[in-house]
Amino acid sequence: MKTINLQINDSIYEHILFFLQNLPKDMITISKDIDTKDKITKLFEENNIDAFKDIKDPISWQKSMRDEWE
Repeated sequence: MKTINLQINDSIYEHILFFLQNLPKDMITISKDIDTKDKITKLFEENNIDAFKDIKDPISWQKSMRDEWE
């Protein structure tokens, strides 16, 4: 088997992946390399994270956190 590393534009990524996934399974292995930015973007798209939503004054909140550690 041979290996190909492709760098493709985002606009055709899904099309290329679709094509590759429809090739015979015994003739191809697909390994997607997702960069850190994509991982973080996906994480925030899939999760509703509102841990800091209730903090009205971030400066005083940080100070109170530091005071707890002393």
